[in-house]
Amino acid sequence: MLSSYSYSALETFSTCPRKYKFQYLDRIDIPKRITADAYMGNAVHRTLDMLYRSQGESYTMPREELINSYLAEWEKPDKQFITVIGEHRTVEDYIAAGRKMLETYYDRYHPFTRGVTIGSEMNLRFEIEHNGTRFALKAKIDRLWKRNDGVIEICDYKTGKMPQEGVRSKLFYHQMGLYQLAVQSKFPDWEEIELTQYFLRYDEVLRRRLRPDELDELAEQTRVNILETIEAERLNNFPAQESGLCHYCEFYDLCPAKRHKLILDAEEGADSGEKDSALVAAELADRFIEIDTQFKQLKAEHTALKEDLAKAAKDLSLDKFTGSGGEVMVKFNNAEKFVTKSDDPKASGELNALVRTLGMDEYFKLDESAFMRDIYKKERLAPELLDTLKKFVVTRESPRVTVRLNRQSEDED
Repeated sequence: MLSSYSYSALETFSTCPRKYKFQYLDRIDIPKRITADAYMGNAVHRTLDMLYRSQGESYTMPREELINSYLAEWEKPDKQFITVIGEHRTVEDYIAAGRKMLETYYDRYHPFTRGVTIGSEMNLRFEIEHNGTRFALKAKIDRLWKRNDGVIEICDYKTGKMPQEGVRSKLFYHQMGLYQLAVQSKFPDWEEIELTQYFLRYDEVLRRRLRPDELDELAEQTRVNILETIEAERLNNFPAQESGLCHYCEFYDLCPAKRHKLILDAEEGADSGEKDSALVAAELADRFIEIDTQFKQLKAEHTALKEDLAKAAKDLSLDKFTGSGGEVMVKFNNAEKFVTKSDDPKASGELNALVRTLGMDEYFKLDESAFMRDIYKKERLAPELLDTLKKFVVTRESPRVTVRLNRQSEDED
């Protein structure tokens, strides 16, 4: 269990539990890869921090000084050790991209007199409680300021690509909402708060104000997310989750989802025993793929044959067929089931709403057939509720197809 949680830690767990373990629990000490896009983002953030800190000292940094400060950030690392993801870009491309972002931002907001900066690159800590346990959280806010209209604005600067609308809204809510919880914990008297994300690459700003009920919901979701990390730690359940972010991960060479291919691709200096074991595992993988493909094909054919036999049984009014190797029995069973979304989306929604009002929605979702058997059929609800539930009950016919082999066939097997 971490001593304190953050949006970054919880998002890492959501994106890849194994990386969360490597980074936050095991704290594996490996050389940090410096990627050009990450360094550019940090350089832009540090430069904007200098801009607003100097503004707080009644000094407005000239545009040329701002750019020179940014370029100076790129003189700190040895550029040959900066990794560029992708074949068509260079470190110089990233330097130029960051410079353009800062120039556009400076020109748009100069002379920076629209309010007063309260803090820049500001670290805040707060707590969320669950059943008497207090979880500590931390937040780092790019800029907190009070606008001339009296509104407190919590700013976050983005130098990367803008996510798609659905993802963008989700990330905004979770990240910026936690920042607001942190700010309100420290400044409880502030009422008018606006959350803003500046997508510097596109010169676009996203703004939103969260209602108290949204913040309460976010706090509850954060508690759930923290408990999920604790449960994963208790069970040592941290699967690797591959995505397009893998190429940016500093733990790439340690990842159990990547290491096998890395061992197979290794040439000079590779451990021969490890390589031999990897080759054997590759053969097992190939054989499993072959068998799995055959299994799925047979399973599909098996399902189709059951359907054909059920239709033949209906058409011929038979319940047993004789083949050269044995017999196939087809029995039809009628059972009451609750209506599903595929049956009737509207009725299914009304049923779920009704179950929620009974406070039994979790039980219903967990085992619908048990709810039918133990609650509905055993009439463990008031008669009027049973009558209401009855409206959502349908009768389904399902075939059961079984095989009885001939004795001779069994002996031959």
